[in-house]
Amino acid sequence: MAEITIRVSDKALRIIGLLLCGAILLWFLFSLLSSGFFLPKYQLSLYVPEVAGLGVHAPVRLDGVDVGSVTAIRLAGETANPERRIELVLRVEKAYQSRILSDSKATLVSDGLLGNRYVNITRGLDGTVIKPGAEIPFMPSEVLTLKDSLVLLGKTVDCINRATDSGDAKTQAPRSTGLQTSVTR
Repeated sequence: MAEITIRVSDKALRIIGLLLCGAILLWFLFSLLSSGFFLPKYQLSLYVPEVAGLGVHAPVRLDGVDVGSVTAIRLAGETANPERRIELVLRVEKAYQSRILSDSKATLVSDGLLGNRYVNITRGLDGTVIKPGAEIPFMPSEVLTLKDSLVLLGKTVDCINRATDSGDAKTQAPRSTGLQTSVTR
């Protein structure tokens, strides 16, 4: 049998290697640009009582729109207030700085019932612009726990049972009260 040998020149291999490296570099730069890595950002502080389910790199949203991320979670200094136990450092795109005012409020919110938590900032209307490094006020949110959900489900079932019991009582024949009733069909 005859052997077939295919030879690729060193010049062709170098060109293919350079094209492949160039494509990877372009993909990497495009990923950085589209992620907002090069956009100017500034920091805000937020003090919260607890951070269960919230991690570093969690999203920061302004009225539901992604505007940044949590860059650090650390224990707050010596504070007498139990509502200010943990400090969150938020990194927010500078383009949204003029929309975060002193009467804006930040809350910790979950994506759905079992979803990840994130920081949501509700825009204020009448305050002044919060300066970089300043604190944004925290407003606790109502958290619906599994226990609360089960209690609510139990109450709903009780209401349905009472409604069906009262409905059954209405469909039963009335008890004799001394008066005669006639049913016509």
